[in-house]
Amino acid sequence: MSGIPLLQATAAPTRSTTELLDYAYPKSLSWRVRRDLARRVGVPTKNLRVVEAQRQTWNDACLELAAPDEMCAQQLTEGWRIVLAHGQQTWTYHTDAQGRSLRLESADRAITLPRNVVFRSQSSGGFAGQTYETVLFTDGRVQQKITLNAGKNAPVRSWRVTPEKVREFQALLDHEQFQTFNQRTFPATPGAADFFLVRLTSPTGSVEYADIEQEKLPRSLKTIIQAWNSLR
Repeated sequence: MSGIPLLQATAAPTRSTTELLDYAYPKSLSWRVRRDLARRVGVPTKNLRVVEAQRQTWNDACLELAAPDEMCAQQLTEGWRIVLAHGQQTWTYHTDAQGRSLRLESADRAITLPRNVVFRSQSSGGFAGQTYETVLFTDGRVQQKITLNAGKNAPVRSWRVTPEKVREFQALLDHEQFQTFNQRTFPATPGAADFFLVRLTSPTGSVEYADIEQEKLPRSLKTIIQAWNSLR
């Protein structure tokens, strides 16, 4: 493989802000998600702001947020992951490409990964709005998808690690108790620029952090990140 890091990439210059927005996202989407959330939580639409907008390929037609007993078509669905904020509180939406379908994450929602996926990282940042998604499968395959500006995809990169490496990484996730970081966020320092926001997901939990703050992360989480980056 090419040696591109799993969790990092060369970032284009970014705005001096902690907001992470892909400016290709439909502006009508901002209005739709803010209106939907305003109705749910009773906060005026004008007081809600979009602080994150990332392209996302969902694994099913339910945008990976199926209700209990809901039947979902197993098809890849292009869309967006939108984070809204009011003061210190945030809410995360999954949408389709145009925002016709909106689903709100609950704080205690179950982590939904395909059965054959061990771990996934997603990183977004840079003025160009590129997104990197890297997935480790149970059979040792690793795939990295890069979404460029305007939604164009670069060729998928693929490589393999040994079954022993997969087992070692799974054991490390258990030993370092990755699930204890579920739903936690480690943001960038206010005013920071030129960084990627990284989302790590396993079958037991999901965590987000700004890559420029990696040295400040808990020791066990840093150990997991280092092991993940070594699988290349």
